[in-house]
Amino acid sequence: MHRISFVAALGLSASFAAAALPAQSIDGHSIQFGVMGGRTKPVGDLSSAANNDWNFGGLVMFGAPESTLRFRLDGQWQQIAGKTSGGALLCVPCAHFAYARDYRVLDATANAVVNTAISPSTRLYLIGGLGVYGARGTDIVIQDELHVRQSSTVTRFGLNGGAGVSFKMGHHSGFVEARYHNLFGSNAFESNGITGDTPGSFQFIPINVGIVF
Repeated sequence: MHRISFVAALGLSASFAAAALPAQSIDGHSIQFGVMGGRTKPVGDLSSAANNDWNFGGLVMFGAPESTLRFRLDGQWQQIAGKTSGGALLCVPCAHFAYARDYRVLDATANAVVNTAISPSTRLYLIGGLGVYGARGTDIVIQDELHVRQSSTVTRFGLNGGAGVSFKMGHHSGFVEARYHNLFGSNAFESNGITGDTPGSFQFIPINVGIVF
């Protein structure tokens, strides 16, 4: 059910971007593809339970490169590693006991991009929009030689916004950006009974470098 919801929302995001794109801008130079990757930083409640980790993804950009307003579809894999906690107070007889909750987030976002040139080869931009997030939390419990893993998944809508700088690289362009993502809902995950750790909010900031072809 979660997969069906995620695919349906991805289709809606693509339809939104296509509908918002002016028809005259679709030509051989107005649709570009790119890749990106970098560091994902948990913030808010999530920062107390998780560490910085990694992400990678792809994008489709609509609109002429010199346009002030463009539209962008993104898809990213966010990996967020949980902090390991000891369980001495919870399990006094256990010689070795620890747990953590890792997160994997697959997101698809539809965004508006507002550009301003600061030189012939460099542009600053603001980016923001709505998206759908397929998130999986995996509880990992280690007790002596026993490793127990249990996962739970949710699909959430959310918003994102941030800023970046793009620069020409021959016939291509590179960019560096940071964006804040916030999943809607007071709790991203229900406790599944293993660790009981559930962040009250689910927010993270990917800091990415990328290239657009």
